[in-house]
Amino acid sequence: MTLWPCAVCSCRSLSGSRSSYQPPSGCPRLPHTRRAAGPGSSLDWVLPGACQHVDEPPAGVDVTEPVSTTELRGRDGGGAEAYAAAEEPRRAGGGPGRGREPCRDLRRRREQRLPRPGDVRRRGGQDQPLRRPPGQTFRLWAAGVDDVVNRSAALTGGVRKVRFVTDAAGGTCVARVLNVTVPAGAMSLVQRHHLRGPGTRLHRPQPQVPDVDRCDRAVRCRLDVPQRRRRPGQPQQRQLTPSTPASTPAAGASATAPPSTPSRRTSLLHTLGGVFSTAPHGTRAGHCWDESDTMCYADGGGFAMKQVCPAEREYLLDCNNDDYFSTYPDPGGWLDGHWNAADSRFLVGGGNGSGGGTPGAPTTLGATIAVNNPAVPGLATQASVAPALPDGRTVASVAWKSARSDCAFSAPQALQTDVTCNAAATGSTTVTATVTDSSGATKTVTSPLTFASGAARPIGVALGAAGQTPADGGTAAVCTGAAFPLTATVLDTASGQPVKGLTATLTKQTAAMLAPASAGAPATGATGTATQSQTATVATTYRARVAATARYAAAGPATLVAAPARCTTALTAALDETEVWYGDPVVATGRLTASAGGTAVVPSGVSLTVRLSTAAGKVLSLGVAKTDAEGRFALTTKPTASGTVSVLLTGGASYTEASAAAGAITVREPATLVTGAVDKATVAYGQSVVVTGTLRRDAGGTVTPLGSRSVAITVTPAGGTTVKVGTATTKPDGSFSATIALKTSGTLAATYAGTTGQPAASATIGAVSAATWSTALGASASAGQVTPGGALTITGAVTRTYAGASSPAAGLRLKVTFRATGSSTTTVVSSVTTTATGTFTAKVLPKASGTWTVTLSDTPGYAPAASSGLAVTVG
Repeated sequence: MTLWPCAVCSCRSLSGSRSSYQPPSGCPRLPHTRRAAGPGSSLDWVLPGACQHVDEPPAGVDVTEPVSTTELRGRDGGGAEAYAAAEEPRRAGGGPGRGREPCRDLRRRREQRLPRPGDVRRRGGQDQPLRRPPGQTFRLWAAGVDDVVNRSAALTGGVRKVRFVTDAAGGTCVARVLNVTVPAGAMSLVQRHHLRGPGTRLHRPQPQVPDVDRCDRAVRCRLDVPQRRRRPGQPQQRQLTPSTPASTPAAGASATAPPSTPSRRTSLLHTLGGVFSTAPHGTRAGHCWDESDTMCYADGGGFAMKQVCPAEREYLLDCNNDDYFSTYPDPGGWLDGHWNAADSRFLVGGGNGSGGGTPGAPTTLGATIAVNNPAVPGLATQASVAPALPDGRTVASVAWKSARSDCAFSAPQALQTDVTCNAAATGSTTVTATVTDSSGATKTVTSPLTFASGAARPIGVALGAAGQTPADGGTAAVCTGAAFPLTATVLDTASGQPVKGLTATLTKQTAAMLAPASAGAPATGATGTATQSQTATVATTYRARVAATARYAAAGPATLVAAPARCTTALTAALDETEVWYGDPVVATGRLTASAGGTAVVPSGVSLTVRLSTAAGKVLSLGVAKTDAEGRFALTTKPTASGTVSVLLTGGASYTEASAAAGAITVREPATLVTGAVDKATVAYGQSVVVTGTLRRDAGGTVTPLGSRSVAITVTPAGGTTVKVGTATTKPDGSFSATIALKTSGTLAATYAGTTGQPAASATIGAVSAATWSTALGASASAGQVTPGGALTITGAVTRTYAGASSPAAGLRLKVTFRATGSSTTTVVSSVTTTATGTFTAKVLPKASGTWTVTLSDTPGYAPAASSGLAVTVG
């Protein structure tokens, strides 16, 4: 490799058959050559402050060749034991396996050495483990990183372990950690070629971790610049291209502080290729912005952080497994066609397929779409969608559509279908499938549908009438004066397939006509058939032609003679149910057949009367059914009485009369269910209560809501007559709610009056009471003495009290009375009504001296009250 000091050099390019770089003047150089990336290939990148260096590819690995996702999935890498394996307690700093790792495949062993400045003495002349920082060792860091990777793989049903070199110690494999002495002052370069000591095997590029306790404070040791070289649609299988072989502290930490497990795993994931700036949530600085994710933070890469996954996901890799790490990437998603760190050969169960079990499993609904391209315009081509379902889910529905409105699908709700677009289609369009699984999750995938061009294709056209397809020039029987379908079917000669979207020009001519007349110009559908309704009372010759188009040659004419006659008919009929509840549907089905002169004629578009005869002899019409292109019919009806259903064809010039009994039907009346409740049983007179409930239909145990129905709210006083106090209308779910100003005490009920086929019903809710208000009335006079003929103004207010709460008494009718001095007779002079605030004002004209009083009496719900007497002298 070639290494340059980070403070002096910056990376420029790699090209040609040998890699080289000309540093600035005075830049030290350690010569090294490497195998070229490939003839004519180049790698251009600018990483300010980072050093260019190149790693030798592993034996048998060509870094210029992409590896397909299919091949990667075919390698071992996870399976049903994924979650159990991931739950093994190896989290750094805890668990019985503290600092220990599972044994790795020693046939693929690599060494892990720790560079140490030459001026640092070895302890006892032996290699020693890295000096233990507080609470951590390198082995604990390794265990923590491995735990993170494996737990993250388990999220998508896989197993991944970091390929650390391990040694057996005390029966348990532990990560091998060796000290390597490098020349004094070389730590600023971390020169890897010094690490190739006797017995050291570096078969694959390995991160070399310097003793961070002894790392020069001025040096930021980094191992986190991801490889960003890829080809469009498929990344290169390039396993490792770090900027400088070292490790980095977490963002914001001191360069000399011991790195934590999060900083270790972040650096490792950068080394394995995460996160590309083109990833769905990638920043421009090699991280992600969809929190919580161990690779996501505000790195100045131009993106604001967003909380997408739960905060507890911070320990794990790749929020939603869609940016840089997944053992089962969403088919068709970004990771399905770009570099996936979970496929790295530096992970057990990764790209080289050794260890780890079977491939992962989907955790979210995915799908891939395939369309047989190019399609010949007018002819069918196959399209299919393959769902990737998480465990326990099934496909609930499939919906196909195309950007072209003229494209038709043979099975629009199946996983596989044929799509046919009009013969005039050119260029391309899109085909989209939406898959819904049993959990309600949906996945929409789209594929282009391209249309082939070329020489005009030969076609053939054939005529048919009333379900008959005689040879060219032959005769077809039809019913006199009755409508019949005239069909022109167009087939592609080479494939025999029907052609969609071609126009068939039809003409007709009788013996009395001097020239043919137009019979229509219908277009062919997906079955290649164009249909036009016709009638004939005399023998008529029909012809069909198809004009040449850019894609198809001309065809025709095809000839047919329609011979009309009165048709003999026969009917069959049946009911799908023999017993139903009132209002439930019944389907009457059957078929009408006809013949003319012994030739079967399909009677399409014929009107048939469906009726019901009761036991009392009453005949009820259930509707009119029409026959289809095969003479079949179906009518959905809702009988309201029991009886016998029959189907009738009235005879005429076209058909003989026919009838058929469909069968007996019994109609039962369902029950009506009413429920109700009230929020308060006792309130003061006129205060509101809320009545709620449901109205439902019970058809033999099948209970359904009755919506848009009126429910009456009533109160029946003890020994009195029922009073309607309010109404409510049911919602679509059958529920209702009514706010009632309660002014009557008694038994509260909710009542449904019933309709035809749905009987009346009532539900007793319970006793309610409208309690009497206690009242207080105060009044005052504008003067104690008035002149004869003068006016007196009396003002005051009324308050009401219930359960300790008082309020103004509005809308009460009060009496103003007068009793002359020396008299025992009280006379009502006038009346007044209290305002919204409970106040009142009365103007009177006193004629004699005496006492004026304002009283409240005979008012329902209010206790009587009177003001004190107001003495007024006239004179």
